[in-house]
Amino acid sequence: ITAGGSRFVSTMSVTPVNGDFTFGLCGCLGDCSVCIITLLCPWYQIAKNKASVDNRDCTVCDCCCAMPNLEYFTRQQIRARFNIPYAVCADCMVMIFCGVCAVCRDAREIALRNAAASTGRR
Repeated sequence: ITAGGSRFVSTMSVTPVNGDFTFGLCGCLGDCSVCIITLLCPWYQIAKNKASVDNRDCTVCDCCCAMPNLEYFTRQQIRARFNIPYAVCADCMVMIFCGVCAVCRDAREIALRNAAASTGRR
């Protein structure tokens, strides 16, 4: 099963949690492909997360404009789109001190919830 057109979601048996993130911040290794991509090319994963939340394809322009602070705003979109309560200060601290883990978590969350929405699970 693919989510977003190119990423294999290895956690398809996991059901999204309503009102919170499904995956823990330190659960980066739950999807090794996302973890490796984020470690080697964080700007690509940040751009891909933003495009996925916007329901569009990731472009070269996205990759050129991707900056770590963009992921903070992407997290706010994830929270709004999937009805996860806002935690502005917590998100800021997470992005400062655990940015790579947060980018991985966001990628996994987006993939799981998009896949669940396309199959009708909630």
